[in-house]
Amino acid sequence: MKYRSYKRLLAAAMAAVLTVSAAACGEEQQTQQEPEAAEDSTKDPGEQEPEEKDEAVVNGEEITIPADLETEATVDGLAEELCSWTTGGTESGTINGNDYAFTPAIYIDGGAYDKEKSVIKDASVTDTEASGLRLTVEKEGVNGIMVNNSDYTISDSVINVNAAEADGQETCDFSGLGAAVAVYGKSALTVKNTEINADGVANLAVFTDNGSSALLDHVTLHSDGGTLYEDYINSPNQGTMVAPPWILGIMGNSRGTNLEGTDSTMTVVDSETSASNWAVLSTDAGSNMYLNVVNTKMSLTGNEEELQAGGLYSEANPYTDKNGYGTYVIGNAAETFLGTTMDVGTYATIFTGGTGYYGNLKSGESYDLLAADGSVHHTYEATEDVQTVINSDTFGFMSHQGDNECTLDGIVVNSAYTNFLVKSGNNTTIHVQNGAQINAGNGILLQLLDNDDSTTEFNPNHETVGMAFGTTHEENAGFPTEAVDPDAAAEGGMPGGGAPEGGMGDAPEGGAPEGEMPEGGAPEGEMPEGGAPGGEMPEGGMPQEDPGPNTTVYHVTDTDLAGAIYNGIGWNANALSQGKVKQMLLEVNLDGAATLAGPIASTSCIHASYEGQKYLKDNGITAFDDEAEAATFAAEYQAVQFAISQYFNIGQVANLVRSNGLNDISVSLADTAVWTVTDTSLIKSLTIQGDAKVIVEEGVTLTVDGKAYEAGTYTAADFQ
Repeated sequence: MKYRSYKRLLAAAMAAVLTVSAAACGEEQQTQQEPEAAEDSTKDPGEQEPEEKDEAVVNGEEITIPADLETEATVDGLAEELCSWTTGGTESGTINGNDYAFTPAIYIDGGAYDKEKSVIKDASVTDTEASGLRLTVEKEGVNGIMVNNSDYTISDSVINVNAAEADGQETCDFSGLGAAVAVYGKSALTVKNTEINADGVANLAVFTDNGSSALLDHVTLHSDGGTLYEDYINSPNQGTMVAPPWILGIMGNSRGTNLEGTDSTMTVVDSETSASNWAVLSTDAGSNMYLNVVNTKMSLTGNEEELQAGGLYSEANPYTDKNGYGTYVIGNAAETFLGTTMDVGTYATIFTGGTGYYGNLKSGESYDLLAADGSVHHTYEATEDVQTVINSDTFGFMSHQGDNECTLDGIVVNSAYTNFLVKSGNNTTIHVQNGAQINAGNGILLQLLDNDDSTTEFNPNHETVGMAFGTTHEENAGFPTEAVDPDAAAEGGMPGGGAPEGGMGDAPEGGAPEGEMPEGGAPEGEMPEGGAPGGEMPEGGMPQEDPGPNTTVYHVTDTDLAGAIYNGIGWNANALSQGKVKQMLLEVNLDGAATLAGPIASTSCIHASYEGQKYLKDNGITAFDDEAEAATFAAEYQAVQFAISQYFNIGQVANLVRSNGLNDISVSLADTAVWTVTDTSLIKSLTIQGDAKVIVEEGVTLTVDGKAYEAGTYTAADFQ
C-alpha cells in the first residue's frame, strides 16, 4: 500500500478524537466532540450548511493540524539566526521568497517548550522530551517539531507531514521550512524508536543545520515528494531549487534528510531510511559536516506521481524508476557507512568535495562515530557481522567538483552500468581494498569523462531564477579527434571561467553562509567579480576551477577486480569545450595481492542513447579500437542532442581508444600484484616492482608510451 494511503487512514482515525479550537488550546480548555445529529429530512435540499472552521485536533498525545487551519508564522529564521543558508526563497517565479518564516507545531527553544511560538500550545511534551507523540501536519509550510539551541529527545512517536499538495512554492529543504523534524544551532537531538514521514515537494523528514547534531536510533523515515509547480525552472540557484540540477543526471523533489551548515553532525543507526526520487540522506550547503550511517537500510522507492505539472519530465527514465542518490558529499564533508545497505536508482554517492568511507561491521567490535568537532557522537557496539552492500540501477558513484577521497573497504558494490564516474575539474582518490567486490554491469570499473556541466549551455542571468542551465545538450557528431587547448581562457559566464557581470542574483544582507556552494553548484565557474552575492566570500568558497592538470588515483590493494578503466578527458566535443574542459591525469596503482583483469586505456567519448548503452552491454563492448566500427556505432546511437527531459543521458558515454595528450594514464604494480590485459590498452607509463607482473593475453595489444607489447608476461626486469 502506498504510504500516503496509510497516512490518510491515520488522519481519518485521528479526526474522531476530542477537539479544541486553536484559541482554546492556548487557554488549556478542552471540550468533548458532540455526536453527529440525525439528518433533517425536512430541510430544503438547496439550503447550505454554514462552513465550519477547521480546528487543530488534540487528544492527549495525538495531534492533527488540518490543511485549512489559519496559522501565522511565529519564528523568523533569519532574525533569530536559525539558518545557515540565507540566500533566498522558493516563491514561484522569484528568488526573493521567504523560506525563513517558520510556523512550528511544537517549538523547543533555549531548552524550553515555547508555547507562544507553537501552533499547539498544550502538547504532552516537556522542555527536554517528547514521548509517545502522534503528530500529523496536513498544512503546507508548517513544521512538525523544531528544536533550537536545546538538548532534546523524541522517542516512541509518529510524526507525519502529510502536505501532499505542497508543490515547492511554500516549502524549502535548504532552510528546513516544512520539515517534520528540524534542529538548529547548539542543539543535540536524539530520536529513538520513532517513525517520521514527509509528503509534498521539498518536505524533509529530518533537517539538521547550523552546527547542531542529530542521532537517529531505530528510526523509520520516508520522504515521498510530490508534483512541482508548472513554472518551476531547473536551476543550480539554491534560492529557488526544489529539484536537483538536471546535469547531475537525476530528477526528483524528495530528500529524506538534509545536513547543512558548519560543523553539523547526523548519525543514523539501526534504522530504515527512504525517499521516492532525488536523495535519501543528503548533505548540502555547508562545511565540515559529519554523517555516520550504521547498520541501516537506505532506499530510493520511486513513486507514481507526475514530477512536474505540465509534463516536462513525462519521458520515463529507462534505467530506473527510482532515480537519485543515497548521499551527497560537499563542503569537506566526512561520511562513514558501516554495515549499510543502499538500494538506489542512479548513484550511491555524488562527490563534490569531501570523503566517504564504506566498510563493514564485525561482531563484538565497538565503533566510535565522530562528530564534526572531533568528539565521539555515538559509540556503536556490533552484535553481528554486517557487510555494506550497494545496489544501483545505473552507476555506483560520481565525482564532479572539489577534492574527493572514497574508500571501498571489503564491501560489495553492484551497479548495472559503470561503477565510478569521474568528471573533469576535480581531484579524486579511490581506494578499493580488502577484498571489495566491485561488479559493474557494463564491464567498466572507472570512467573519466569531460564534465557534462561544462559542455551544456548555461544562462547566468536568467530573468527570474538568477541562473539556469540550458534545456538541451548538444555535441558534435562522431567521436572527437581534437583535444581542447588546456591554456585557453573561458569566454564569459559560468561554467568554465569568470562569472557573469552582476553576480548570481540578490541575497539577503550578510550574504551567503560559511560553506560550499550548494548541491549542483555554480558549474565549474569562478567567483563573481566583487565576491559572493550580497556579502563576503563564504569560508571555503565556491567550487573553483583548478588550473590543472587534475588527477584521479585508483588504488587497489589486496582485491581481485575484473573490468575496464578508461580516461576519456580533454576533447573538443562542442563549442563550449574550449577553456571549460580540463586536463586530467589518471594513476592506477595495484599493490599487495591485488589483481586486475581488464583493459586500461586513454579514450575519446560520445554520449550514447539508452539503446546504444544496451547494445554495448549486450555485446560486451567496453570500448572500440576500430575507427570504422566506432563511426558506425556513433551514426546509429550517439545522443548528439538531448533535452532536459532526457536527463538520464548525462554521464552515459561510449569509448574509442585514443590519446590526446591530456588524458595520460600511468600504471604501477608492486608486491605480488597482477594486471591481466584482456583488451586493447593504451597508457603513458608502466612501473613494475617486486614480484608484480603484467600478463598480455593472446590477440591483445598493450601500448606504453608508443611502444606495443604483444602477448606475454612482463616483470620488473622488462621495465627497468
